[in-house]
Amino acid sequence: MDPVLGGGLLVLLGWMCRLLHAYVTSRAELRRTKLQQQGLSERVRHLPPGSRLLEQADRVEVVVGISAVERRRG
Repeated sequence: MDPVLGGGLLVLLGWMCRLLHAYVTSRAELRRTKLQQQGLSERVRHLPPGSRLLEQADRVEVVVGISAVERRRG
């Protein structure tokens, strides 16, 4: 095999591996985010109105059953 052709094939294989890695990691991140949102929705669903849920890791604050206007006043 010609060294130039072999080198070109190795470069092409390297780029294909990088693309595959980027695809797999982006899909995993998307799935992880979806699962986190589902978990948050499950926890919020079981709270009574007026409850407040704080997620420290993601800096998410959820207030159940209170509109944004009432929240600003209170």
